[in-house]
Amino acid sequence: MGQRIAASSSAYLRQHSHQLVDWWPYGDEAFEQARLRDVPVMLSIGYAACHWCHVMSHESFDDPAVAGKLNDHFVAIKVDREEHPLVDDTYMMATQALTGSGGWPMTIFTLPDGRTFHAGTYYPREPRGKMPSFTQLLDAVHQAWEERREGLEEQADMLANHLAELGTRQGTLLNLASPTPVAEALAAASAHWIAQTKPEGGFTPAPKFPPSWALKTLWRTVMLEPEHSAEAFNALATTVEAMLLGGLHDHLSGGFARYCVDEHWAVPHFEKMLYDNAGLLSLCARTAVFAEELAVQGTNQSLRAAQLAQLARQAALDTADFLYAELLTGAGGEPNRALAASLDADSMRAGKSVEGAAYTFTREEYSEALNRADVELPAGLVRLAAVAEDPGYFHLSLTGAPADDQLEIWNAFKEQLRTLRATRERPGRDEKIIAGWNGLAIEALAEAGELLANPQLGELAERVATAIWEVHWDARTKTLSRVSFAGQPAAGNEGTLQDYAALALGFLALDQSAERATWQERAVELLDRAESFLDPETGIPRDTVSLDARLSKQRSNIAPVTVLDDAIPAAGALYAKALARQALQSMAEGSFAAVNAVQFERAGKLSAHGSALAGEAPTQVATALEVQSVLDSSVHYVNFTGGSSEERLRLRAICKGLGIEAKSTDKPAKDVQSLQIQPCRMELCNLPVAGVDAFLQLLRGR
Repeated sequence: MGQRIAASSSAYLRQHSHQLVDWWPYGDEAFEQARLRDVPVMLSIGYAACHWCHVMSHESFDDPAVAGKLNDHFVAIKVDREEHPLVDDTYMMATQALTGSGGWPMTIFTLPDGRTFHAGTYYPREPRGKMPSFTQLLDAVHQAWEERREGLEEQADMLANHLAELGTRQGTLLNLASPTPVAEALAAASAHWIAQTKPEGGFTPAPKFPPSWALKTLWRTVMLEPEHSAEAFNALATTVEAMLLGGLHDHLSGGFARYCVDEHWAVPHFEKMLYDNAGLLSLCARTAVFAEELAVQGTNQSLRAAQLAQLARQAALDTADFLYAELLTGAGGEPNRALAASLDADSMRAGKSVEGAAYTFTREEYSEALNRADVELPAGLVRLAAVAEDPGYFHLSLTGAPADDQLEIWNAFKEQLRTLRATRERPGRDEKIIAGWNGLAIEALAEAGELLANPQLGELAERVATAIWEVHWDARTKTLSRVSFAGQPAAGNEGTLQDYAALALGFLALDQSAERATWQERAVELLDRAESFLDPETGIPRDTVSLDARLSKQRSNIAPVTVLDDAIPAAGALYAKALARQALQSMAEGSFAAVNAVQFERAGKLSAHGSALAGEAPTQVATALEVQSVLDSSVHYVNFTGGSSEERLRLRAICKGLGIEAKSTDKPAKDVQSLQIQPCRMELCNLPVAGVDAFLQLLRGR
């Protein structure tokens, strides 16, 4: 029955092609079939790496009886949320409005015109407490369709109106103007984050998601606000240490899982997503540089900062290695190698699909690894956390950073565990290439390469950028494809505003590339097309230039606008950041054309809600607040001359981490003459200051 999706370019759809369910891909034909048959639509939305999607698939969709009910009474549609982000976003809003929460798999029941009348997430094979089984749900929906259809239509109409109201409110947020100065807004956000930091790290109870974008913004307070820096650093360090030492971090192969299920960051949800690893690579690189800076300044946090810097530097390098070894598609020498979307949470063990099977070990296996390594672990160095759904297996994490005299033991132990892991079936990889996610990774790799003085990371960034440009950009239509498979862009799948903005940021981050001017030109092309996403009347950035009829119906014709950060920064904030960076790079190079002023002003307007909402919802507006802070800074770019290579590198790293453009006007001095730094804001440049320490004092208003 799965012939319609058997040849799909989506790995998620192909995972279901063996089932007896008469699956349809998302599109006009499926909804027309529902209209002709006069039956409701059941939309099942998920993605290839999703563990609970696999569970529901095995429990329900593999069941011939369930397949029969779906085929008889519904049109069943499978949707890859990564391939159709606007479909996912629209129905996620509906699910959250009806249930108060969301997640994947998402289970949606709609009228043939696409309007939702019932929604949920995972449904089990058997009833659990107040949760019905999936079979009970299908029976209830079918009965309601046959006997109370008018009520379902009324509910669908009410929900569509509610979503339209939510959409209008989101657009209104982007028109907020904050009376609060940006510095005060950043201080309010930082105070919130400091107060909300849990003793075990993070801002919320379990499940523990990495607040990468908020922590990057919190670093601005640490570096620029001496009166708050100690509290801010301790809060930031608590969470970063928890993420880098705990189970979120794969200590054997690098990279990070999506989140941890427990309060203490010990047991992850094992899927690995490209966007999470991009954000955490960026955070680790920034942390390494700024923590090193604090360590040399002789503050009370110097020892902790030095340890954090070393931990973050290694985590950044390990994550870059993970991207190269595990997510880079193709083989060496092949063209157009870009970064795949994800690694699955599940893999096979003893003929059964098990979440985390590739990553966990029994106590006996840990003991055998120690014996083969011929070492004894220092007491209390590691933590073995039981995996509730996989009895007898444990996940490894650290309780603290290994001391210098412990590193050899720790590395020998890890090497034996890697050898054992290599004998296991690898988790499946979703080969889908997503433009925006690759853009985030390009930016992270390029910046990490500069921050950590590791040119190989910049080379990988440029290799991926070249692949995305050559495959995803259509020079004839000047449009960007969101996804590609096996080197071919998906037809009719133009990128969202998030894709355009994230990729533009990635291109602009290729500062050290020999082809810098070319990448800047390509970023401008992306931003030129992104301008068409702005509402011509309000100037509000819409997620897409057009919606299909069903999504328009579900939203009552209100265009989707992403205002708040989630796992990925909000589209409007990314767009504002890209506009600001492009304008500031042009200014640093001596160009003060009117277009730069327009971009600068637009970036400020599109991120103003970051300041307005900083005290109420700082984590959700962290990226917009960072843009506001960069624009409001007393220094936008610097010209520098003289100084040693080490001093110049230190200056570049600080500037990069703070969003300040840095341009040298000479070559490094052979003799260690004073480093002269001329700070500039917009078109106004001040007298130079001597040395990095004096420059930092200037930034801090001293």
